[in-house]
Amino acid sequence: MKCINKPWSISGCSDAAVAELAEQQRLRLISPRKWFRDAIEASTDPALLNYRLIAQWLGESIPDTRSLTLALNNSLCFGLYRNGRQIGFARVVTDMAETWVIRNLYISPEYRFIGLGSWLLHCCLSHPCARGCRSIVAMGEPAPDFFERNGFMAFPSLPGIYVTTLHDGGYDPICAQSRSRH
Repeated sequence: MKCINKPWSISGCSDAAVAELAEQQRLRLISPRKWFRDAIEASTDPALLNYRLIAQWLGESIPDTRSLTLALNNSLCFGLYRNGRQIGFARVVTDMAETWVIRNLYISPEYRFIGLGSWLLHCCLSHPCARGCRSIVAMGEPAPDFFERNGFMAFPSLPGIYVTTLHDGGYDPICAQSRSRH
């Protein structure tokens, strides 16, 4: 069966050229990024992730090793490191166009309550892929009011779901609140 209606097209460009351009942009956007805060580093480099440690941290939410591996390999993962040792993690599920879903934000217990969770959330939202997304959703049950303190809105009818938007393509309003907690 042949489809006669193109879902979209750009005049003067072949479908192959548009697909190639989109793939080049995707690869550039997902290339590893780093953020620094004193001796702490946040990175999207998948080679740095400690899968065994993440499996320990997320054991209740993703108990199956196969499911965890699939989830990590098909998401944009943010690792938090101190002196090369992983101390935190966040996973983002995105289409890089409209939707940005933050899942599994976790900070090792000995590094909690010093603002690292807010900073890691800021790193997730300041990633270039998030800028074009209209829907920013956080899912999880971290410390009470954590997402609300960082500019997200909770919905009582949807427990564990928090929503925010980026303003003017940036994270400025939430970022200012987040920085004041460090």
